[in-house]
Amino acid sequence: MRFTINLATRTFFDQRWVNRIFTIIIVVLAALLVWNFFRFSWNLGEMRRFDAETIAAEKRLKSTPPGISEQDHSRIKAGATYFNDIIKRKTFGWLAFLEQLENAAPDGVAVSLLSPDKASGIIKIEGWARNFRDLEAYLDMLEDSGNFHDVLLLSHANVELWEHAKGVRFSVSCRVKEQ
Repeated sequence: MRFTINLATRTFFDQRWVNRIFTIIIVVLAALLVWNFFRFSWNLGEMRRFDAETIAAEKRLKSTPPGISEQDHSRIKAGATYFNDIIKRKTFGWLAFLEQLENAAPDGVAVSLLSPDKASGIIKIEGWARNFRDLEAYLDMLEDSGNFHDVLLLSHANVELWEHAKGVRFSVSCRVKEQ
């Protein structure tokens, strides 16, 4: 019969296993230390780079920008005025204007020429009417439409082309209300 009783007074550890475990723990800790050291040095370098960029940006903000010469300023202003005029011309609704003009024209009146003056905002209308009464009705309809104001008859003349073709040639100026 075999007894497995330990008669020793103290227990013994296998020192090889204990040494291996401690060696592995020390190696892992050393690797973590090296990794943390490289990470710390990387972050320190990044902080220095960010500080340098911040200082450079603050210097650029504090420095005064170079002045614009009078010639460049006038050239830029002329360009802006040119493009603003184009935008203003594009915003005028020609289709709506022509429709309003057509709605204000009674039978017997034909418009032959429209001349807008950009500077003063006056539109000159030339055309033909069968008689002066139709021309008066046309002027009244322009005023009453609410779309035109300052309607002024500039000139009119009785015209006889042949014995059956008689009429009145007229010229009217007016302003169009902003659309």
